[in-house]
Amino acid sequence: MPLLLNAILILWISTVGVQAFSYCNFPKINHGIIYGKEKPEELLPISIGEIYYYSCEYNFASPSRSFWTRIICTEQGWSPTPKCLRLCFFPSVENGHSASSGQTHLEGDIVQIVCDVGYSLPDNSDTITCLEDGWSSPPKCSSTKSTQYCGPPPPISNGDISSFPLSVYPPGSTVQYRCQSFYELRGPIDVICRNGQWSEPPKCIDPCIISEGNMNKNNIQLRWKDIKKLYVKTGDFVEFECKPPYKARTSAQSFRILCREGKLEYPTCE
Repeated sequence: MPLLLNAILILWISTVGVQAFSYCNFPKINHGIIYGKEKPEELLPISIGEIYYYSCEYNFASPSRSFWTRIICTEQGWSPTPKCLRLCFFPSVENGHSASSGQTHLEGDIVQIVCDVGYSLPDNSDTITCLEDGWSSPPKCSSTKSTQYCGPPPPISNGDISSFPLSVYPPGSTVQYRCQSFYELRGPIDVICRNGQWSEPPKCIDPCIISEGNMNKNNIQLRWKDIKKLYVKTGDFVEFECKPPYKARTSAQSFRILCREGKLEYPTCE
């Protein structure tokens, strides 16, 4: 009995981690066709040991680059795994060079490019990759020195540039923005002209307007100032108190309020 258990245990250990199948599903290959099989739904299941051949569409190839590639159904599935990979022809590099010029690469291949002085690939990369839909970017090195001019800087609400506006700005020009009184500038104060486009301008955030009407509605008044209208910048605090003889209806903390982009939550007295 112990010998039988040992034999069973050894057999179980030897098969752990190995997934075996008694048949194969019909191979579905993107950009590929199976030789002589027009109705795959009628061919299931496929027995172990059966051999098929497949071919790839134009501009695609199997890993072996054979016109017809042989695959066999095994207990672990199709061998080798059938797939069609994109073929990417690599031409000469504009404003640069590469050892791959004139060659054809398979999907997944990475090609090194050396740009001429004063030129670069997008994002200052030095490689491009063959993908299913072609090269990740064209093999073209562009000048790093922009010669494109910009028009007037983009307008912003409740703000303007701090210098006299021009109709045309040369590459590399910068201008500064400023907001109207009580509006809070958010974002970069400077914008720059690059490749004929201005960088993202800042925004002018609304102040909070405290009026006598809002205070009368909530039976409150400013704790430190006696005016009918007050502007408070975003990020600033303002303090209220109850008008006599009213008493606080909300918590004591609610009488010290933070202005948030033009919005205030007023305390209430009754």
